[in-house]
Amino acid sequence: MPTTTEPDLLGMRLAHRAMIADTARFTDLTRDIAAGRANCPPRRAAAIAEYLLLLCDSIHHHHTIEDEVLWPLLRGTGAVDVRELEDDHAQLDPILDSVRDGARELAREGSAAALSDHLGRLNALLSEHIADEEDTVFPVITAHLDAEQWSAVEAAARKGATMSFELPRMFGMCTPEEWERATAEGGLVLGLMLRWFGRGHRRREALIAGS
Repeated sequence: MPTTTEPDLLGMRLAHRAMIADTARFTDLTRDIAAGRANCPPRRAAAIAEYLLLLCDSIHHHHTIEDEVLWPLLRGTGAVDVRELEDDHAQLDPILDSVRDGARELAREGSAAALSDHLGRLNALLSEHIADEEDTVFPVITAHLDAEQWSAVEAAARKGATMSFELPRMFGMCTPEEWERATAEGGLVLGLMLRWFGRGHRRREALIAGS
């Protein structure tokens, strides 16, 4: 049960940080591969492609929850207009499809030039969108929604998420203080999930790094 009346937005902040960090690092990585500055044997290409497909699904799911669950709550407050944010989501969908196609091409043929361009566009749009969202929407959430309403939004987000992918990358974005607070609130179950999912995450990251 919620222990405060104000929503805790840490989870959403971490999700946003992870999206921006991932799209930025894979833009750079695929640019290096395309330019011949980095080798990309089949196992590495497959690991990169797998991660990017999961990332695209994650971003799409995040925005679907906003469109279908969060935005209706915010419209009910009368305190914010989310139409521009909805327009951003519509612009993101074809870019996500292009990244998916590029990821599959990388795994199949080792080609990364188009993928790098698509990831760069995705990172630029996400960075602008997330900055706007946090500036305009977060204050409305904390001022007009209670912890129970926010818990319902987070529960909907967890329901369709691949937690083995989401948890390690999101918690990798924590400051030490955020890590301590989040793991204390999550308790034993969260600690066990992070330990278990972290193993697979580290193995995939090693392949992505070329190890």
